[in-house]
Amino acid sequence: MGKQINYWLDYDGFLKIAETALQKGCEILKKENGKVIRGNDISLITPNCFDYFFHYPPAGEVKIGAFEDGREYVDSGYTPSGNTLIEAGFSRISYDAKTISRARLFVISGYYDKNDEWVPRPDCMTKLFSSLERVAKKVAPRNVETFEYVTPNGEKTVRKYVFYVSPVCAQFIEKYQIKKY
Repeated sequence: MGKQINYWLDYDGFLKIAETALQKGCEILKKENGKVIRGNDISLITPNCFDYFFHYPPAGEVKIGAFEDGREYVDSGYTPSGNTLIEAGFSRISYDAKTISRARLFVISGYYDKNDEWVPRPDCMTKLFSSLERVAKKVAPRNVETFEYVTPNGEKTVRKYVFYVSPVCAQFIEKYQIKKY
């Protein structure tokens, strides 16, 4: 488990989240051509790479590993390294296929160490996540839709569906009548 916010967010909106992460002291990590690239510059965020990590050094060290074939990876699991990272990204928009992917901000809740003791997420990571979440909610405002749902026993009920979507993505979703559920 952890904390997360799912959204439909375009590249420019994501840049605002990444800029905030950099201002708060994060470094950006991304995988490119089998290598993990790290840096403290917004130019690391590119339109053709959709998935990133924000590493917060005050929370600890991040581990970069390598597979036998030489491809590198970020140890982003439920580990000490994972406790220092926020997974982040933006939506893949395909005008040809008329599809859009959902993206998210995600931080783990903690991990069990080798002695099976729980190590919670550092408070500084919770505060950082909350700051980035606030920015995400500004660039991808909350929307609520209601829809009728029929239960297995035939009862009809109205459900609310809450989602976050940037104006650019909202226009795309509306134009192509994409279901968000």
